[in-house]
Amino acid sequence: MQALFITLVALTLCAGATSAQTAPSAARTASDPRPAADSNETRSKLNTRNAAVADCEGMWDRGTHMSKKEWSGACRRVQDRLQLLELR
Repeated sequence: MQALFITLVALTLCAGATSAQTAPSAARTASDPRPAADSNETRSKLNTRNAAVADCEGMWDRGTHMSKKEWSGACRRVQDRLQLLELR
């Protein structure tokens, strides 16, 4: 039961890290090519994702039912799923 609680807390904290984002960028038209802005936005999202994964991985404890490698994989899967939710 304790392992389940720890896992739920970890997943909840990871979700909170991804919800702290800046305002969405304005829609772009075909006549408004801004590759530099797209590159910066993509880099920013990647940095946010990596920070959230690192925070999640930092919560791993030997008392969990997962190895550190399994925990890391779970952190990455959760972030990937949260990113898919943001796209909708």
